[in-house]
Amino acid sequence: MPAELPDPEEPARAGTGRMPVVPESALTFDAPVHVVAAALRHTRTVTGFLGATAERASEAVGELLLAGDRFPLAVGADGAADVGGAGGGSGVMGTVLRADEAGLRLRLDSPMFRGSALLGFVLTERATGNRSRCEVHVAGESVPQWLSGRVSAYLAAVRELASGWASEPVVVGTALVEGGMLLAQQRRYPAHHAGSWELPGGRVEPGEGEPDAVVRECREELATEVVPLERVGTDIPLSAESGMLLRVWRARLAVGAHPPVPVEHRALRWIGLSRLAGLEWLEADRLLLDSLRTIMVAEGGKHDSK
Repeated sequence: MPAELPDPEEPARAGTGRMPVVPESALTFDAPVHVVAAALRHTRTVTGFLGATAERASEAVGELLLAGDRFPLAVGADGAADVGGAGGGSGVMGTVLRADEAGLRLRLDSPMFRGSALLGFVLTERATGNRSRCEVHVAGESVPQWLSGRVSAYLAAVRELASGWASEPVVVGTALVEGGMLLAQQRRYPAHHAGSWELPGGRVEPGEGEPDAVVRECREELATEVVPLERVGTDIPLSAESGMLLRVWRARLAVGAHPPVPVEHRALRWIGLSRLAGLEWLEADRLLLDSLRTIMVAEGGKHDSK
């Protein structure tokens, strides 16, 4: 069933006077759910189609949006009205409440609203034989009617983006969590990445399954054996030049495995919740921090010792 806002776990209260921006609906996408989830949080697609502010930089950093990122929305059907500057202060500011494998949730704030408007795109996966498909459920509360056309254009752009990404080669990453602590490794090279931190992993070879690639890469980079468990977070598009997607798997050490050691990297570090955000991550890995934090907490996440 489509999820309601603001809390997707609870039905909306009757009689609130809040109307959906579009009739609540489910749109089918012919792409894996983690690819569509990545396209939903693509910064330029959100700011360009929902915000109608393609020439105005978003306050968000990174190619994909994270919870807490903010961006302006132009007011009106043509996007030509004031967006909150010197022209009268009636603009709309969007804040990302959630941007992960479950979908995208936004809060829209403006002096012209009574309270905040809420807009959500919630994902569910569908099993259809050998094809990977998912549904995007759209729901909103107190959203202005002029935004409805933008929602349709945004979803069309998401569909096109996800279709292109779905065929790109994959780099696997490994979220190796033990006792609520996550293993990170520090790059030795190339020079512009030296000293930065990332998850273990590497390219999936032709004919190789993703779980097999996780096992092989951890054997090569950490000299240990791991057991892949499940996908983590959305896919992450790497640089346009590489044309590849980062796809992260949660894993645990195999029974009897040797402790990981840095075979190709400068150093390894088991990190807890208190140091997760402060580490100097590579940009692609940084975009997964919300999802990594969730699995760390689920496995009894600990704070780092001082």
